[in-house]
Amino acid sequence: MVRLPERIVYVDDEQDLREILRVTLESFGYEGALATCGSGKELLQRLRVLQPELILLDLKMPDMDGPATIAQLKMHEMGRNIPIVFVTGSIKLEMLERYKPLGVIGVIHKPLDLGALTDNISALWCEYLGEEAVVAD
Repeated sequence: MVRLPERIVYVDDEQDLREILRVTLESFGYEGALATCGSGKELLQRLRVLQPELILLDLKMPDMDGPATIAQLKMHEMGRNIPIVFVTGSIKLEMLERYKPLGVIGVIHKPLDLGALTDNISALWCEYLGEEAVVAD
């Protein structure tokens, strides 16, 4: 089994994608590891209850996009040190580099490759922790 954080929050305005990600992680044995939020605002409201170890964050959302969510998150004591992975269909390398100092540790591209999803999350998580990633068989 690959190494994943115990508490992941996926923030995306597309409900179908949130559900697909939850079901996918559960099918790999990570029951209850994923909470979801439909917006950055919802994440900020539920942050204390959710206590995520890792945030998967859609880049383009109405009202509060990924960068605005990060800016607000970093103003909360609880949110300052939570690593973030962008989940997006497109991102420029310079944008990713600009957000690394704010805790963005990588990107998972849409459309999601569900077969490789846990390996991708695990690789980013292990790199963040300074550990070697274990790939699922």
